[in-house]
Amino acid sequence: MDFTKSGIPGFSVTDSFADVKQRLDDVHEHNDFGFESVRGYLELGGNRYLAGIDQNPVTHGIECVELRELFKGDTFEGIALGEMSAQEFAGELVKIGSVPIMEIEMVWWPVERVSFFLYEDVPSAIGWWGKDLTLDKVKAIFAGRIEDLNPNVYHFYKP
Repeated sequence: MDFTKSGIPGFSVTDSFADVKQRLDDVHEHNDFGFESVRGYLELGGNRYLAGIDQNPVTHGIECVELRELFKGDTFEGIALGEMSAQEFAGELVKIGSVPIMEIEMVWWPVERVSFFLYEDVPSAIGWWGKDLTLDKVKAIFAGRIEDLNPNVYHFYKP
């Protein structure tokens, strides 16, 4: 499956939380903090992906939609996932968009509002983020304000 910066086919961070939730199978809901998050499975291109949706506690819209399990052959904007290091992957992202912000467990693509969770230094999950964010760290990242973050943890990609 080729994922794009615009999101998961058939999903958008601008969709209603309830509508996206209904598209998942085997849904597990969490409502511990005054807002909802759900995990479930989504059938795409013959694969069953583990998906998660987090609700913004203020707007009740979608804060983040993510795919937590990727499959062999999956790509992002034509870039192979699961086959290169985080540094190599970030170098490919620079060729088609903004300069990523790196940390030990995540590659953040700020202008495009996409994040890639790393497992053993390899992109293994993708998150698409909405406009109304609640976490200060995530707000700073997507605003490109790296100076507001711990310099020992976050840095812009450098070849």
